Amino acid sequence: MTHAAPVSAPPAAIPSPGTRSFSPEIQALRAFAVVAVVAYHLWPGAVPGGFVGVDVFFVLSGYLITGHMLREHARSGRFSLASFYARRVRRIAPAALLVLLATAAATPFLLPEPRWHEVVRTGIASVVSGTNWLLALDSVDYLAEGTAPSPFQHYWSLAVEEQFYLVWPLLAVAAIAWARRRRQAFRRVFLVSAATVFAVSLALSALSTLGTGPASYFATTTRAWELALGGLAAFVPALGWSPRTRTVTFGLAVAALVAVCLALDEPERYPGWLALLPCAATAVAVLAGETTVTGALGRAVRSRGVQWLGDASFSLYLWHWPVLLVLPDSPWLALVSSLALAWASRRYVEVPCLRAPASGPGMRRTFAVFVTASVAVAVAFVALAVVGDHRADRRADAGAQLLADPPAGLGPDALTPGGFTSFVATRDVIVPSPERARRDLPEGAEGRCKSDMGSPSTPVCEFGAPDADLVIALVGDSHAEQYLPALQSIAETHDARVLTFFHSSCPFSTAQRATDAARGGPCLTANDATLAALLADDAIDVVVTSARTAVPWAEGDVPADGFVEIWQALLADGLPIVVLGDNPLMLPDDGTLDCVAAKPHAPDECARPRSEAMPVDHQADAARRTPGVRWVDTTAWFCTDTTCPAVVGNVLVHRDEQHLTTTYARLLDTRVWAEIAAELRLP
Repeated sequence: MTHAAPVSAPPAAIPSPGTRSFSPEIQALRAFAVVAVVAYHLWPGAVPGGFVGVDVFFVLSGYLITGHMLREHARSGRFSLASFYARRVRRIAPAALLVLLATAAATPFLLPEPRWHEVVRTGIASVVSGTNWLLALDSVDYLAEGTAPSPFQHYWSLAVEEQFYLVWPLLAVAAIAWARRRRQAFRRVFLVSAATVFAVSLALSALSTLGTGPASYFATTTRAWELALGGLAAFVPALGWSPRTRTVTFGLAVAALVAVCLALDEPERYPGWLALLPCAATAVAVLAGETTVTGALGRAVRSRGVQWLGDASFSLYLWHWPVLLVLPDSPWLALVSSLALAWASRRYVEVPCLRAPASGPGMRRTFAVFVTASVAVAVAFVALAVVGDHRADRRADAGAQLLADPPAGLGPDALTPGGFTSFVATRDVIVPSPERARRDLPEGAEGRCKSDMGSPSTPVCEFGAPDADLVIALVGDSHAEQYLPALQSIAETHDARVLTFFHSSCPFSTAQRATDAARGGPCLTANDATLAALLADDAIDVVVTSARTAVPWAEGDVPADGFVEIWQALLADGLPIVVLGDNPLMLPDDGTLDCVAAKPHAPDECARPRSEAMPVDHQADAARRTPGVRWVDTTAWFCTDTTCPAVVGNVLVHRDEQHLTTTYARLLDTRVWAEIAAELRLP
């Protein structure tokens, strides 16, 4: 696959139509931005900073709509909110709703069932212009990590613009009222208001990117300054530059944008201060291009191809991402298909709708059609959800019947070093079904029993018999947490009490992951407190831990050293330790779930080679250096000598790329107990 997912490095904002007289230079900037973002998604290695197209479009949007409002007020002394919103609806809604509806209709035929839920979720969010906030929440939701990209993830930027369009005109109306009441100039009041929005939003953006990471990428509060910067540019009076000076300045600004696209590769620190580079370059290009750019650059700007791309940039942006998801391994075919769809929707949808009147009965009809069409699209998504849930419920019922009367060899019992059996029952039932796999979670995964990545503390939860003599502490990140179902089963069958200490993306170690270093070290702070709690609890008989270690670590930290240090502290206090080695990794972006859904009767074809699936595990090195630690190589629990299957004994092994399903983990209880019993010398 050659594309880049828009959650880690999102696509460009929706190109906004101009309300000023036609400008070839504005169209050329639109063309540049849409080419950058499409190229970034098709060939991310070639254009690593192509995601800055979002900044170009945001600045253009702010410039154009603010300029329109200033001109309308200059002509009439007032500003019509209804006319403004009607124009926005006519320009944006037809093509946007068309792509939503077409994608919803095509989903059952082109996308595997595990993706339907995400299509519905992001589709409805797109209808109500909330996609950016949904993705912001997902970006800090550990359970959403590794989710296959939705065909509507790129609507996040459209949502930002629509939210801005909702508020910015209200700011202008408030400025008009304030100016009249205080007998001040409207332009001055509006300028101060726009500058305030710019300054506050930029400060929030810079501060948030220091710690919250991806969430700030999608938030309107941390993006509004880019549109406000475009708005501020609209206040700048015509510059008395010569044509040559304008042309050179425009060319240098575009060259700066090209350089940023080719050199910038830090979307995780975006927008923040870094976004000032493309935003400022765009603002300069806009101001320099207010009159005709001359020479060879002017001829390039006004060329038919560049102008057509500028005209079709909105439709091309809307179509390119869902098309790429259907054709991930054929970027050239995806490009040609996207261009064809953009041409068709531009000619037969966008342009005819733009010709509708924006005032009087035409304006009322615009709003009525918009509401009706939006409801129709939402109903289409609801219908898709109903069909998907009905099919999933039938599979879930079959799985429940299988577990109620389990056959011999269910789950890991169907796996040996020499081979495995996908189905041991007479029916080809997979439990959990691929479309429900992500919901097959351990009890602590969704709330009170696990800290998020930025928390400096780790909660303690208790499972099993409160007065049990045997007390087991399960400690670590989500790769330790996934064994909770096995320990809960052990607690029931062996009269034990289980204490849990779970912290997302936080291995129980004194070494630091790179992500924790970027957040200021909350994981290390939490681990210090967890270690103190373990040492202070004399009732604990054994500590069980596991971790994902095949991740970037902080510069100068040696992962194995961190495990050795913390394990030695436990051993010095007389606490036995059982370390469970990491499990295999399956295909990213739900690729394995998609494969099983596509081949439900032959899931063995979805197995991964063991040499590719088993990750580097620094715990193994640490265990060799720490006498007294019980190291458990869990590879045989998931893999044969050569492959790591997706389905074993009717049970789906992974719920995503890296985590086990609760169903499979629970069936590992006898294996986990054997290691605990051996360490404690229990019969």
